[in-house]
Amino acid sequence: MRMAEPAFLLVGLILPLLALFAGFGMARQRSLLARLGERRSVRRLARSASVQRRTAKAGLILAALFFLILALARPQWGQVVEPVTRRGVDVVLALDVSASMHSRDVTPDRFTRAKALAGELVRRLDGNRLGLVAFAGSGFVQCPLTLDQSALRLFLDILEVGDVPDPGSNLEEAIRVGLTAFPRESGGSRVLILLTDGEDFDGRAVAAAAAAAEAGVVVYAVGLGTATGGPIPTVATSSRSAGYKKDRAGRIITTRLDQDHLEEIARSGGGRYLRAGAALAEAELLAAEIDRMEKSDLSSRMITTHQERYQLPLLVAVCILLVEMMISPGRSLREEL
Repeated sequence: MRMAEPAFLLVGLILPLLALFAGFGMARQRSLLARLGERRSVRRLARSASVQRRTAKAGLILAALFFLILALARPQWGQVVEPVTRRGVDVVLALDVSASMHSRDVTPDRFTRAKALAGELVRRLDGNRLGLVAFAGSGFVQCPLTLDQSALRLFLDILEVGDVPDPGSNLEEAIRVGLTAFPRESGGSRVLILLTDGEDFDGRAVAAAAAAAEAGVVVYAVGLGTATGGPIPTVATSSRSAGYKKDRAGRIITTRLDQDHLEEIARSGGGRYLRAGAALAEAELLAAEIDRMEKSDLSSRMITTHQERYQLPLLVAVCILLVEMMISPGRSLREEL
């Protein structure tokens, strides 16, 4: 036998104190009766002063408390082995790591906000199978689909702008690589979420999103940045100082959020477009939509559960309390005679 909540047994330590308190009270009652005069006469006058009945009632209450505490501790014995199946949706997050994601037209910058939103999505989508793709001019699977949320967070935390050596932003490649992260056969829903500023130097992402939808993958797009845009910071190196990225004519390049393009991609992919705000409310909206999608069996395992037996001491406690309620605290006529 084991106790699921053994801490409740510590409450049982007060029972001896309660017993001592009750015994002291009854002894004091007998002492007071003795002072009033001849015991037999006093007992006939005070029907309510039946010490034996009060002792019995106090003992029954203490016994009931003992079994109630035992029930709270949840005694368990016997085991049952049963299968447990985990159901959910396959979700791949595709995160833009191109240089434009360093732009600070949103606070603190596009990439930091994208990672924060991705982290919030991971938290809200716990229980589903999640994967991570990094992309710029090309892409790769940073973390394959997994139920291990901590592992995915680790891969997300170490991801940085520039981890993909190919410059630029190729959303078609992001969608293509994202599709490779899904299993070929899946009975449930599959979702690809693009977290990007929408700059696309290839222009074939809309067709790729439509192809993904035909393959059973819903494509969502989350935009990072503003329509006004901002410059792209550069990191100081041995050959150049820190500043902003410039074109061949020496003009500072301005990167802007391309909402129209992302809306078209999401529409072709059967999903929707959302713009990432500072409050990360988009994570809640996406998680709510994904939760309503058809789910598939993600994993199955056998678990051993212990049989709950708290009902037995609880039943004993109730029976004892019923008996206690039926005992009158006063003396019966037979006892008086």
